Amino acid sequence: MDRNVLLAVVLSFAVLAGWSYLVQSPPGSERIPSGEPSYAESPAEPASPLAVPAPEPLVPAPAIAAPEGGGGRVLRVEHPLYTAEVDTLGAALRRWELHDYHEVVNGERRPIVLTTGEKPFDGAAVTPLEGLGIGNLAQVVFDLEGSDPGTLAFRFSSQGVTVRKTYVFDPDTFAFRLRLTVENRSSSSVGSDFGVYWPVHAAPGVDFTEQALVAFHAGGVERQDLRSLGTGGFFGSFTGSAPQRVFDFVGEIDWAGSQTTYFLSVLLPDDPVHARARFVTLEPGKSGVTQIFFDPVQIPPGQAATREFRAYVGPKDTERLAAIGSHVERSIDLGWSWVAPLTRLFGWLLRALYTFIPNYGVAIIVLTVMVRLVTAPLTTKQMRSMERMREIQPRLKELQAKHGDDRQKQSEEMMRLYKQEGVNPLGGCLPMVLQLPVFIGLFYALRSSIELRQAPFFGWIDDLSAPESLFMIPGLDLPVRVLPLVMGLTMILQQRLTPMPAMDPMQARMMTTVMPVVMTAVFYQFPSGLVLYWMVSNVLAIAHQRWIGRRMRPKPKARGRAEGGVGAARAERRRLQKSREETGGGRVRS
Repeated sequence: MDRNVLLAVVLSFAVLAGWSYLVQSPPGSERIPSGEPSYAESPAEPASPLAVPAPEPLVPAPAIAAPEGGGGRVLRVEHPLYTAEVDTLGAALRRWELHDYHEVVNGERRPIVLTTGEKPFDGAAVTPLEGLGIGNLAQVVFDLEGSDPGTLAFRFSSQGVTVRKTYVFDPDTFAFRLRLTVENRSSSSVGSDFGVYWPVHAAPGVDFTEQALVAFHAGGVERQDLRSLGTGGFFGSFTGSAPQRVFDFVGEIDWAGSQTTYFLSVLLPDDPVHARARFVTLEPGKSGVTQIFFDPVQIPPGQAATREFRAYVGPKDTERLAAIGSHVERSIDLGWSWVAPLTRLFGWLLRALYTFIPNYGVAIIVLTVMVRLVTAPLTTKQMRSMERMREIQPRLKELQAKHGDDRQKQSEEMMRLYKQEGVNPLGGCLPMVLQLPVFIGLFYALRSSIELRQAPFFGWIDDLSAPESLFMIPGLDLPVRVLPLVMGLTMILQQRLTPMPAMDPMQARMMTTVMPVVMTAVFYQFPSGLVLYWMVSNVLAIAHQRWIGRRMRPKPKARGRAEGGVGAARAERRRLQKSREETGGGRVRS
């Protein structure tokens, strides 16, 4: 039984070590279908029954810069929340810069940029539309039709086919609309899938450590980590299976694009039911592209067709994402469906505590205390069971020595002793299992809350969403992180104070030393907010264990009468000594 318990603990920590790598998003919910594509009837005034009407102008006309770059010119749109740059080359979104979110690179503070201009796609919202037969439109220069307030309209014509690409920017949110219209004035039909590409390239910095291609397909979030895209993944290196370079998702595509832990860049097609998505590897582990498209449609001569995409490019803020609709808030990783309610609860508690305690580090400590208080009945039961186990340790060792060669007899006698003393050998494990959802919920709440991003605690701990670092060891490039090291020490102390079932010395060393070292290594790369929670929880558990131990130990009785045994013998020796001294005798030796 002891070996099985030890094996279970080792496997549990192994699962925890790979957790952050293998974490998957929870299943989804139902979706709302939309209509079929249709065409305009008048070639002179092409109608767009598929497109959502453009909103009225909201802001002054965008400022236009005209530096030469790649054969086109860059048009800049400034809004309070972001700056957008669109290039006439391919009418691609070259840059999307957030004003209120920054990162520190090589000691320099820079705004977060959620699009990149690397080959083969110089920007995002790229529309090759090669099915039209007029070339790769990602590589041609569009004409600027107009720059009305909040709107950039582009046009490209060739061989009687005209493509219009229009951006409509929302100044109050991190959103815009992209409208694609294909007008066929040629003598033959043309086909188009209205495909839009959103590439993602590996970027440095803490904010981009979990880059992924993502899509909401058939009610669930599909996610492929960029670092494993096209490489076979974590298990592929062991199984030797060929890496998958293309991932197809047919129908029911609410949105698709790319994401990091705290930021999201996605396109929402106007007809989710008939949309398709695809993740394509460009360079394994380094770059890929999300493609959103439809089944090819034929546009007869003199006809036009339109598709429209909404886009969100900004932080994973729950309220903003919920306002977009189409389940975009599901991009926030709340864990499995059974733990998501706890994750939401802990996230709400953190934000509520922050309104009174303007320091998220202190708020995490208060939240940890609250969790320990709520789970105190369970942990008390666990610790009492372990204390009772400590009391019968000598008798368990006698049974092991007596029946050392007969494992079955030894187990039978141990179970008889447990029953006789009313001790449940698993009494310390069950409460731990019941507390596991609490830990997982807190894990996801601390991991997914954008409020913790770059939230300082004190001193050198200036970002609770990232691992802290006091200094780097010269020559080794190894950071010294105080919180994980202190957490490891608290785990060692906690293990040594916790009564354990009878086990051989090697197993005992495994539990009291090796496991804390393994957990310290695992937590060394965790965000400091998570490590802070675990460390404070350990300290509270140590204090709780000591309190339980003192409560369960027998209290000393009145002196003399209660001493009994050794105390009575000492009193008798003192009486005899006094008697001998009175009669002139020597000392009485015990």
